[in-house]
Amino acid sequence: MPDGMRTETTAMSAAPHTLTATEGTALVRAGKMSALEWLDDCLARTRAVNGPVHAWQYLDEEQARAGARTLDRRDWAGWTPEPLLAGLPLGVKDVFNTEDMPTAMGSDLWHGFTPGNDARVVSRARLLGALMMGKTVTAEFATHAPGLTTNPHSADHIAGTSSTGSAAAVLCGMAPAALGTQTAGSIIRPSSYLGVVGFKPSFGTVPRTGVLKTADTLDTIGWITRSVADARLLLDALRVHGKNYPNVERGLSRIAAKRNGNRPWRVGLALPPTWDHAAPYAREALTAYANDLTRRHNGIEVVEMDVRAPFAEAHDLHRIIYHKQLAYYFKKELAKPDTVSPIFRAVTDDGNSITTEEYLAALKRQTALEHRLDAVMADVDVLITLSVCGEPPRWDDERGEPADSCLIWTLCGAPSMNLPLFTGPQGLPFGAQLVAPRYGDYTLLELAEILFPGTVPVFTPAEAPVSA
Repeated sequence: MPDGMRTETTAMSAAPHTLTATEGTALVRAGKMSALEWLDDCLARTRAVNGPVHAWQYLDEEQARAGARTLDRRDWAGWTPEPLLAGLPLGVKDVFNTEDMPTAMGSDLWHGFTPGNDARVVSRARLLGALMMGKTVTAEFATHAPGLTTNPHSADHIAGTSSTGSAAAVLCGMAPAALGTQTAGSIIRPSSYLGVVGFKPSFGTVPRTGVLKTADTLDTIGWITRSVADARLLLDALRVHGKNYPNVERGLSRIAAKRNGNRPWRVGLALPPTWDHAAPYAREALTAYANDLTRRHNGIEVVEMDVRAPFAEAHDLHRIIYHKQLAYYFKKELAKPDTVSPIFRAVTDDGNSITTEEYLAALKRQTALEHRLDAVMADVDVLITLSVCGEPPRWDDERGEPADSCLIWTLCGAPSMNLPLFTGPQGLPFGAQLVAPRYGDYTLLELAEILFPGTVPVFTPAEAPVSA
């Protein structure tokens, strides 16, 4: 659960690895902490707790320190553009191109591959003063076969899907923030299972150049943090800006104008097609929380919304689009079938069985689904629903991971966020998911800061050999 927001004085006295991105960058810009001090404490924390967690795919301490020393020679006051991310040690999911680090994409086929350039979002982060600390573990090609990362709360339970390394690094204080991607639920799920803040912006607001491509109409870049304020900081820093992006700028302005700050917030308690898959304790926790919002927060109205019918086709639709595009983009890798996982072969075999006509029809239905979300949300500002179906399943649970609603909002291009609000009967976290219409990113973040104004405390795994 969150602790309170710290003052600058208390932030200065805190161990650097416990600082949020917002706190730490402010101290670096003010000359009250160096980038190297921040990084060194994060590296010490990593040495102490990463052993049982396996959050990092690539981490070179001396390379990272050299980068921090370079940053510390800069004049932050004279830096242009504004150094929003000054000194930030940033974890980078291992599907982003990095000029000075390998990018293996969770596959032995690409082990040791160095692309020789930065993904555009990585380049933007560097421009604003961030330090690429290292590459975090991902699933094979960011799909279904998991990497080595374990759940810091319990190694017997899954950690989520392909952005798990990023989520674990942030939860355990190894990095204040980390980049991830989402094609179905790969930011929201690990954020829920580990108990951190995960944010998936609207489709198209963050450039994808230089990032592993799995599905053109689904892949979205986002990030994992320990506070909503940090999620907003990264959106301000990394989204596209200016007249060259008229659809994004108009969209953000249009949705912001819809939200008149003088009227109460209208929140829809959404019951999606996967509602009945969720554990009873999870449904009860979310319903009780939503129904209590009006009492706890003056100016919030809640209305229950059964959205099972409008989005009933979403999971089948996602399968058609996703599997077809995976089969197309990974022909080279699939030419060596013994070098990919059985689950990846099964998914792409399914993709190859989908006809071009079925695929094109699905793309049209995806566009219709986005408009359907706009219609559903015509009278509310934000939806609140479960991020997943409850606590993380055990690895040995033959039933697997129950279907959740994450991919519905991904299909619709909508911004979504996990708030780590709940604990289940086994003492493990699970979250509530906020959803806004496409380009409602700042509306979503504004409400999220009301609901979750604090910070997730840094977590030490029980198996860690040293407390740091």
